[in-house]
Amino acid sequence: MNPPCARCGKIVYPTEKVSCLDKNWHKGCFHCEVCKMTLNMKNYKGYDKKPYCNAHYPKTSFTIVADTPENLRLKQQSELQSQVILPPGDEMSHSPDLLTHK
Repeated sequence: MNPPCARCGKIVYPTEKVSCLDKNWHKGCFHCEVCKMTLNMKNYKGYDKKPYCNAHYPKTSFTIVADTPENLRLKQQSELQSQVILPPGDEMSHSPDLLTHK
């Protein structure tokens, strides 16, 4: 028995079948969810079992870092280092190959 198309629901015959993202598609139904550009096995990107072109592939966003004891310690250390005030005449200068005191 021939499977239904994941996009249109009609029967997909072997000569027109694209098997991808754990689904079966007609060649013409295998297109980007956003712009409808026809895709193939070489240029599609799958996200959440749906095909996208490269331009419309959903970007993953970064999540907030958990406040683990180590991350809290590093945050506190970074804040303390950013508050360091050097005494007058003890400025630091960057040399091309090393960091030196004036």
